[in-house]
Amino acid sequence: MKITKDTLKKDPRSEDCYRTTILFGQNTIDISLNIEDLSLDDMIALGNLFLEDFEDKKNKATDEIVSAFYENYNENWADEDNGYPELSKPEFRQKLTITAIHFYAKDLIDVIYNEDGMFGNHYLIAQSYDGENFDDSTMFG
Repeated sequence: MKITKDTLKKDPRSEDCYRTTILFGQNTIDISLNIEDLSLDDMIALGNLFLEDFEDKKNKATDEIVSAFYENYNENWADEDNGYPELSKPEFRQKLTITAIHFYAKDLIDVIYNEDGMFGNHYLIAQSYDGENFDDSTMFG
C-alpha cells in the first residue's frame, strides 16, 4: 500500500487535488491529496507515512466513530422492524467500512466511513487535526 506519482491522477474538479485508490483487504479506499499548503511530494510522503501505520490510524479513527455514534445509533436510529436491531459495540464497529481518506494539509485528515445503512446511508467522518489522533467526527450526506 503505497502512494506514488505514477498512481495519482489530477482531480478534474479541483486545481489542487490528486486522487488514487488503494486496496485494503477486500475494500478499495479512495485517497485524495489536497496540495494547497504543501508540495505534491510532501503530501505523498505524508500519505505514505499515514499508510505505513494504517492499522493503528484505522483503529484510532474507528474508535472516534464508535465513541461519537454508537449510543446515538442504539437510542435514535435502531429499528428492529426494518432490519436495524440494537447492536453491541463490536457489532457496530464491524458495520463500519473506510471508503476514503482525504489529506487536506500537513495535519488535517478525514477518514470517511460507509455505515451500512445504520444512519440512513450518511457518511461518518473521523477527523484528525494533528495527523495522529482522531478527536472529532461528523455525519455527512
